[in-house]
Amino acid sequence: MDLATITPLRQQTHLVLLSLFTAALAITGCDKVSMRSKYVTPERKDKGLVVILPGIEGESTANRNIRSGLYDADIPYALALYSWGFPMPGIGMLVNQTDANRNRRQGKELAERVAAYQKKYPGRPIYLVGHSGGGGVCVFTLEALSQLPGAKPIEGAFLLSSSISSSYPMSRALRMTRKGIVNVANPEDGLLNSGTATFGNVDGKKGPSAGRVGFVQKSPKLFERRVTAKSLGTRDSAHFVATNRALVARRAPLWLNAETWPVAGLR
Repeated sequence: MDLATITPLRQQTHLVLLSLFTAALAITGCDKVSMRSKYVTPERKDKGLVVILPGIEGESTANRNIRSGLYDADIPYALALYSWGFPMPGIGMLVNQTDANRNRRQGKELAERVAAYQKKYPGRPIYLVGHSGGGGVCVFTLEALSQLPGAKPIEGAFLLSSSISSSYPMSRALRMTRKGIVNVANPEDGLLNSGTATFGNVDGKKGPSAGRVGFVQKSPKLFERRVTAKSLGTRDSAHFVATNRALVARRAPLWLNAETWPVAGLR
């Protein structure tokens, strides 16, 4: 079947799927298991934890760039990638984008792991960093954490080009952070426009993503930041600007080392 035989709506769907799949293939690569250990050592785990949640493509160059940027910046905590998605190329991305119930279960599973870390390493700082669909799962994780006996708020979370509805209520998630949540949005992000209008965000609602237009809800603990390739002087495609390794290395320590948010003078 070629595109000429597909109805306009189905044609749009096929084109969006193709663009999502092509973008994921362009950044997906293989990481050697032996290279992962330096990011999660006993010494690092004893100091704190940063959990990085990939987008719907799974572990890829984009999320490894986030981890490498944190490592370059001498962040002393364990830097763990958490692959929450359905592990099948192509169709897996569609499942990860559209199966809201499964995405919430993945958030609950991660929340249980965070609570277990809190029990073993009491008082250590914990941060969540989620890109694209992973940003939505970060929110689900915080919500699930609030339901676990003995679980405590983490320090904060960073949502990078997150595929969660801009109208999504954030109060429950915000209550489970001490410093708050930073939402990094790119108004030029086309994947969070046509893609989420067609397939919906990871919370199941179709329409504008917070990773493109920001959250409707306002809160003293919800910090909106806008980035574009032009404003940062990079050539990254719009959906991956916020995962730029040099950007992460430059900005992340300012937030992670600050006792309270927002960081003074940093937009």
